[in-house]
Formats: sequence, C-alpha cells, structure tokens
Amino acid sequence: MKNEMQDTAQVNNLELLQFYAEWCQPCKMMMPIVELIKQKSINWLTVKQIDVDENSELSGKYQIRSIPTFVVLKNNEEIWRKTGMLSEHAFLDILKSLDK
Repeated sequence: MKNEMQDTAQVNNLELLQFYAEWCQPCKMMMPIVELIKQKSINWLTVKQIDVDENSELSGKYQIRSIPTFVVLKNNEEIWRKTGMLSEHAFLDILKSLDK
C-alpha cells in the first residue's frame, strides 16, 4: 500500500530530466543551479541527471542533439524542453508555472 501511494505521488509530480556530459562546460555550470533547484523543490519535482555518453538509449529516445538539455515530464508526457543555460530564478519560475 505504501508503494502504491509513493507511485501515485510521483505520477502527480513533475520530473526534470537533465541531459549532460562531463566534458561539457555549460553543463558543468548548470550543475550547481540544478542542485539548488532540487533542494528547493523536493516535494514536487523529481530530478534525474542523465549523462549522454553513458546513456545513449535514453538520449536517443528524447532526441537529444545538444547539451545541456532539460526536459520536463508530467504524468510521463513531455510538457517542456530547453536546450542551453538558465538562471536559477528563471528556471524555478518556469518549473513552478508548469506545476499547475
């Protein structure tokens, strides 16, 4: 029963997929911003960081052509995508607007 409740809660939350690579300088610059967002949105956002060099299957599924790329899913459906850098405030504002 507890697992079912956790699964339901996760479905209702947003999921942020961060596609990056270790050699990518803009990706490295976004890492601390994503960590802050993770801390500030722990109750309503799940963050998954995906190294494109180690996970080409998932990168292909989401048709990642440039990095960093951020994909937001709600109920397993893509609802937003951004390639490039964002400030912490702009990123949080966008994520909050998507969580309605």
